Amino acid sequence: MSCVEQQALLYQLPDGRFQIVDKGALAPMMTGHEYVLVEEDFAGYLRSLNLPQLKVVAAVIYDPRQNREIRTHEQLLIGERFSWDPAFECDLDGERILLMEGTYVFVSPTLKERLESSPFQYLRFSEGMRGFAGGP
Repeated sequence: MSCVEQQALLYQLPDGRFQIVDKGALAPMMTGHEYVLVEEDFAGYLRSLNLPQLKVVAAVIYDPRQNREIRTHEQLLIGERFSWDPAFECDLDGERILLMEGTYVFVSPTLKERLESSPFQYLRFSEGMRGFAGGP
């Protein structure tokens, strides 16, 4: 699962805030190494689903160009993780959200169906590993 909108590049500071490090715009969903930030409405929606091993916490985005803090997003702490290793099998029963290699968000087929019919039309989905490493 990803966002159709181009996202700003962020870096997590030692104090926990996420600093904008380029001129990109804040997207409704932003992912990077060890972080997934989503707009507040989507965070509330995911929170209401009570997904296993998902915790949603407040996030602060720091814009150094304007010296201001932005509080429009929340951080998804995804406890279900997996690696690129093809021998690793994920439990995809029910509604689940997973994180691959600390960066890429995956959802189970059941959750994908729910999200596709949600009001969050900026979400993009691909099947399995399609779209990774230059694949189709």
